[in-house]
Amino acid sequence: MRRSAFIVLLLLTSLVHADGPVLHEYVPDASDDELAPFVRGADGEPEGIVYDGEILDRPQGGARRDDERALNGLPGDGEGREEPGRRSPSFRPDRVTALEGTLGYFAVFNPTITPFKRVTALDAVVQADGGVPVLGVAEPARTSVPIESADAPAPDARARDQFWGNVVLDFSAGNAVPLPSVSPESRVLSLRTEPAVTLRIEKDAADNFFAVASDHVRSEVRVIFLMDAPRDYFAAPIPNVPADVRADEVFPLDDAVKRDALTFARELGLGPRSTLREVLETLTRHFRSFVESTQPPPSTGNIYLDLSRGMKGVCRHRAYGFVITAQALGVPTRFVQNEAHAWVEAHLPGGWLRIDLGGAASALRAHGASDRPIYDSGQPDSLPRPEAYRESYSQLGGEVSGLRDEPSGSEPSGDAVLGANAEPGAASANARPEPTDAPAPADPTGDPLTDLLGAEPLASEMPAARPLRLRLDRQEHSVFRGRSLTLTGAALDPDGNGAEGLRIEVLVRDRTERLLGVTATREHGQFRAVVGVPPDLEVGDYRLIVRSPGNDRFFPATAR
Repeated sequence: MRRSAFIVLLLLTSLVHADGPVLHEYVPDASDDELAPFVRGADGEPEGIVYDGEILDRPQGGARRDDERALNGLPGDGEGREEPGRRSPSFRPDRVTALEGTLGYFAVFNPTITPFKRVTALDAVVQADGGVPVLGVAEPARTSVPIESADAPAPDARARDQFWGNVVLDFSAGNAVPLPSVSPESRVLSLRTEPAVTLRIEKDAADNFFAVASDHVRSEVRVIFLMDAPRDYFAAPIPNVPADVRADEVFPLDDAVKRDALTFARELGLGPRSTLREVLETLTRHFRSFVESTQPPPSTGNIYLDLSRGMKGVCRHRAYGFVITAQALGVPTRFVQNEAHAWVEAHLPGGWLRIDLGGAASALRAHGASDRPIYDSGQPDSLPRPEAYRESYSQLGGEVSGLRDEPSGSEPSGDAVLGANAEPGAASANARPEPTDAPAPADPTGDPLTDLLGAEPLASEMPAARPLRLRLDRQEHSVFRGRSLTLTGAALDPDGNGAEGLRIEVLVRDRTERLLGVTATREHGQFRAVVGVPPDLEVGDYRLIVRSPGNDRFFPATAR
C-alpha cells in the first residue's frame, strides 16, 4: 500500500496562547516515559503533569469546598481511629471487630490513591498501662524537607511518578499541621499557598510530613503542591534475604511483647531463619484472611494475641497485629492510617513497600475524586490474595462510590483500581474478574488496546487488511512551548466508515521525531488527543505528524 506523506504544520510561538483549557484525555498504550513529564507555565513552573497519557492540570484554588475537609494539628480520638482533619499520635487497639459503617475518604491527590493517602505513620511498639502494646512514633523530632524543583534529579535510579496535592490546612490550633503524603520517600517538587504565606515542610523519623507556618498564621490555608513517589513503593519484588537484614532499624520491643510475638510467629511457621519473603508472604496471607465479626475473639488479657489468633477485625486490627509480629522478626514495619483506612509499610533492602491488608465496611464514599484518574503503578501485587481480601473496600470492592468513571469505550488495566497492591479480581464496577490467586496469564499481544477492542478473533477468522485514511479537522496550530495542543479527526476505511479502536500517534519532527502522545479512535472512528508540547523545543516551525500503525484489519497510515 502507498502511504500518504502529507504532514501538518505546527507553529510554536511565544505570542499566541493555546486553544482553551487543558482537559483530561484518555490515551491508551502510551507510557509516561514516552511523553514530556510536565507541562510548564510561562514562569517555568509545572502547570500540568502527564499520567497514563492524560495531562492533569495544576489544581484550582479558592475557598474550601463541600467535598473537602481541613486538616489541623489536633490529635485524634486515641482509640485507633483517625478523626477527619486530625492526626493520631498513637494507636491503642480495641475489640470492636464488627463491620464498619459507611466510611468517608477525602481525596487529596491527583491521580487519586483512594483510600491510601498517608496522614499518620507509627513505627514503635511500646507497652502502655496494663501491659497493652501501643503504637507510636519512635523519634518525633522533625527535620526539614526541601521544596525541590520539577527538574531536580531523582535520588536514585528508581522510576518515580508525580501526583498533584490539593489540601486545606487549618493553623488555628497550632502552627504545625500534618501534610498528607503519597509515600514515605516522596519529594515535594513545588508548593503554592492561598493566601500567600511562608510554609516550611518537615517530617519526623516515621516520615510523617508536616507544614509549619509562622506564629502569626491562625487561619485556613490552601496548599497546592506537586509530590512524587517511587513506583516500587506500590509494588516491588521481595528479595529472598534474611528477614532481619534491617533489624537495626526496629525500635526495641519490650521483652514480654517480643516473647508473645515470636510465639505467635512460630505458630505460623516463622522463626529466626525465615527469609524476608517468607515473613511478608505468610503474614500477608494470614492478616488478609481476617473477617469482621460482631463477636470479637475471647479475651485472655492479651489483646495482641487475641486479635492475631482470632482472625477477626477490620483494617486497623490487621495492621496492628502484622506490625508487632514483623518487628519481632526483625522487619522494620509501620502502621499507617487516615480517616478511612489503615495499612502497613515494610522496609525492604531497596526501599519502602506498601502492603494493604484489606478492610471491612458497609461502604466507602470518596469525596473530591470523581474527576480524577485512579492511580495504577502498572505492577501486580505478588503477595497472597485470599478471597476475603479481594472483596474488601480497600480494593474498591463492594459499595464504593465517588470515583471517576472509566473513559467511554475503555476498560481499566488489571491493577487500575489501586495501583500496586490493587486486586484485578476486586468485585467492583471498575475491575475485571480474576478467578484465582494464581498469577494472571501474560497478555500474548502485550497491547493495552486489546482492552478497547475485546478479544482478538482467531487468525483464520481475520479479514485481510484494508487501506486506512486519517482525516484531521484542522491543518495548522499555534501553541506555547510547555502548553497543550488539542487535535481531532477521524480514521476512515475505504468506504468512508469509521474505524474504531485504532492507536493514533502524535509526533513532532525537526531533525528527529519526538512522540508527544497517543490516543485511540472511538465511535465512528473519531479521535481526540490533548498532548503536551515539550518546553525545551526551540521556537519555530515544526512538522506535526499524526499517524496510525494500523492493526490486523488496517494498514498503517499517516494523516493527509
